[in-house]
Amino acid sequence: METTRSQRWRERRAFWARDLIVIDPKAYSVEVIDHHVARAFIARHHYLPSYPAAQVAVGLFGRGATLEGVAVFAVPATDAVITRHTGFDEAARGCVLARLILTDSVPQNGESFFVSRAFLHLRRERPGIEAVVSYSDPQAGHIGRIYGALSGAHRGVTRPRTVLRAGGITVSGRTLSKIRLGERGHEGAVDQLVRLGMPRPGVAEDPAAWLWRLQRERHLIRHRQAGLYTYCFELTREARRRGRSLPRLPYPKVLPADHPSLPLHF
Repeated sequence: METTRSQRWRERRAFWARDLIVIDPKAYSVEVIDHHVARAFIARHHYLPSYPAAQVAVGLFGRGATLEGVAVFAVPATDAVITRHTGFDEAARGCVLARLILTDSVPQNGESFFVSRAFLHLRRERPGIEAVVSYSDPQAGHIGRIYGALSGAHRGVTRPRTVLRAGGITVSGRTLSKIRLGERGHEGAVDQLVRLGMPRPGVAEDPAAWLWRLQRERHLIRHRQAGLYTYCFELTREARRRGRSLPRLPYPKVLPADHPSLPLHF
């Protein structure tokens, strides 16, 4: 279905913003928030309830100081996400917009109002970050209209890939790699899977072996995921200069993710 209405989320259910009401900027404020606050909001409302490797979290507050939206800027799964889509050789000069959610109480145009101000907070908190990469998942009903409204550069579509799901929820590759490699924070990654219904590792069970067991016992299910629309926000003059040699494609319409008119990024 194609629509100009904005999709929203509450209690991990999809809703739509009200048609005839446009956001009043004077009624909302945007502030940096603690990660534990953002984590709880994401877990309660977002269709991907896990929390990413966050750098900065920003909240949208409505009347009565009620939290009505969260944007989480995070470390990418690999440095190549930044170097490929921003033109910077140093991955530290970019990040990913890993989570963006507004509840259905926020009127139309809320995303562009919120994200533009969230970028300002990101630059204040992390001035070394000059570009932000974000993805839209067409299988979740997102093609990135709001990113186009904010003049994000559409870079293309990622290759389809196989992911692991727990109860219909995709587990991030970063979470899985932390567990497999026993990296710092892997205990928290294990807890994320347990909260999704996975049995805990056995006493002295190797974390990587535990993941294999979850797959063998069909707790984690392999799923072929369609390509994601990729966008880049160039926040500084230097980022815009670096981006000149990279694709800036027409904004996508509602099409299957593997439609031949949509170029792939490798």
